[in-house]
Amino acid sequence: MQNDIAIFISAKGLGDIIFHYPFIKSIYKHHKKKIILFANKSTKADLIFRNNKYIKKVVLIDSRRPKKILYLSKIIFIVIKLYKFNFEKIYYTGNHRWHKFSFKILSILKPFRLISFKKDKKFIIPFLNSYLKKINITNYPDFNINVKENVSKSFKKKIARYKKLWAFVSIDTSEDQINIPNQLLIKIIKKLKRKYKTIFINTNKQNSHKLNFIDDKNIINTSSFNILEIFYIIKRSEVYIGNESGPSNISAIFNKKCLIFVNKKVLVESSKLPMINKRKYFDIDKIIKKEKELLKLI
Repeated sequence: MQNDIAIFISAKGLGDIIFHYPFIKSIYKHHKKKIILFANKSTKADLIFRNNKYIKKVVLIDSRRPKKILYLSKIIFIVIKLYKFNFEKIYYTGNHRWHKFSFKILSILKPFRLISFKKDKKFIIPFLNSYLKKINITNYPDFNINVKENVSKSFKKKIARYKKLWAFVSIDTSEDQINIPNQLLIKIIKKLKRKYKTIFINTNKQNSHKLNFIDDKNIINTSSFNILEIFYIIKRSEVYIGNESGPSNISAIFNKKCLIFVNKKVLVESSKLPMINKRKYFDIDKIIKKEKELLKLI
């Protein structure tokens, strides 16, 4: 039986999966075979890459760093997950010792070649470009993920009732690293309502209470929507306002007007995507000084 090619992505977010797409395509093109992709559960990679022409199978795995007492059990868990597959190569894009130790144990049980490098760049996209260059594989810088609009007819019917123009606001990051003050959010919404008929506000279920102060039938909380439904809405929205996160990256690849909040804890990864001219970044810690400029751009 012909052995497979695997890519193991240790990064945890939806945006990280988007940044890896050219890497996945490049590895596929080089080997001329579909990829077994190991990705963190939080990336939603199983939905994003459903029926993708470069991906043979997505295997979701909890690759986050465990507590010290759980290291051994997590290592064993990863070994068991990977052992089920027959691959000749694993391209590893992380830099965690305990992951590499898992690969070492796996190599004792079955032969394969591990390809990995210490991260020599601050941002993911330049690092992956450097990675491909080191192994002499042609880079295909294509961020058009072309997610299949596999949403239900009932969802399409429900969404079609909302009047256009649409605006999309996102108030969460994966680790809740950027908090938009309520007063600023109110001002943003007030300004948006002058132009846009429907405003979708994205948050996760755990943080949906952040929107309890909003009572407006034209403001839609998306906390119950899945990632494919979020893709569907963003693609049809005119503007994105919110945190540097997965939805900001989706908006960027759709070439939407984006007003993005960042801070010192969050790398501005979306700035490495194409079509940068439609994006403007605001440091949330200095937003008081920039508030008038932000509201003027909405």
